[in-house]
Amino acid sequence: MVHWHIVALVSLAVFVSPLQAQSPLQKGLELRYEGEAKVQVADKSITAKVQVMDLVTEVGEGQRATVASLRTFQPQVEGQTVPPESAVRFLTITNMGEEEPVPIEQMFAESPPLGFLGQFTTLLPVYFVPTGQLKEGNAWANKERIFLRANLLGEFRYQVTSKEKVGDRECWVITRTLLKPAVIAPEQGAQVTKSDDRLWVDPQTGLIRQIQREMTLQVREGQVLITTVTLVLKSAQKVSENIFQQRSQELKAVKGLHQKVGAPVLMQPTKEKLDEAEKAIGDFLQRYKDSPYAPHVETWHRLVQFIRQRLGQAERQGRLLGQAAPDFELPTVDGERKVKLSDLRGKVVVLNFFAHW
Repeated sequence: MVHWHIVALVSLAVFVSPLQAQSPLQKGLELRYEGEAKVQVADKSITAKVQVMDLVTEVGEGQRATVASLRTFQPQVEGQTVPPESAVRFLTITNMGEEEPVPIEQMFAESPPLGFLGQFTTLLPVYFVPTGQLKEGNAWANKERIFLRANLLGEFRYQVTSKEKVGDRECWVITRTLLKPAVIAPEQGAQVTKSDDRLWVDPQTGLIRQIQREMTLQVREGQVLITTVTLVLKSAQKVSENIFQQRSQELKAVKGLHQKVGAPVLMQPTKEKLDEAEKAIGDFLQRYKDSPYAPHVETWHRLVQFIRQRLGQAERQGRLLGQAAPDFELPTVDGERKVKLSDLRGKVVVLNFFAHW
């Protein structure tokens, strides 16, 4: 089993006065991305199709934009149908294109800690690059947060290298490179050893029209996890007022649901907390069954059911402590005879459970 870690980078701060930076994020703007993500450990890997639907719900003082970001990962496993993983993150994007950090409790609720959601909590290092930076050969360096942690910074170098077409749109190509490993947990040897991005940036708006990323995380000494993602902007357009109002109602309900899930059921689950979460989930799916955010709620539904099952198992195991073990019979290693547990009563018995592939 892969130890899933959040491996995403954020926060591009460029050396342009905020008065000069004009955000392309306007209220009601919807951005749709599609692509593929991959997670690899040693010689084992798994990929997922990715769909992203971002809606700008508000633009406030200083052009700070609130974005509701729906991310759905569909794992690709040969011969199996695997349920999709879906997150709904509520982002604040500055007028420099940066994603601001959020409390970890909010992160847990918005992005359940599953395989792909845990790896790609942040998909875009920036939502846009101020157009004043888009000059061939322009380069800059910046210290940026890693894993949205304010106390963990990595030094990145950006360079505008060339122009290339994405579809029928000619874009500036920017490389973004981690200059040296960023240590996460020195006592475990955990560090981000590589992070390379290529960004295709719209010259008129500064929006990211395509991204390719490869990141290498040394989880501990001798264990390396590699993540890659490619996303392409398929559409950028304002939604109608009716759709905007409907989405706003659904997102308000999603925020209410997030108060019932996340840390409350992940950290200290109880039957009462799980009951509250399932009621909120059921209410949403009954009222907004056709909502584009329903897959996120269904993701939480599966996770809550899994936690309930594990909690029930722990309770049953607890009731067995101090009770007599049920009798069973197994053959000896040489296969010549069988031994019952009851035959060993009064002796110390060590049971060794193991498996191999």
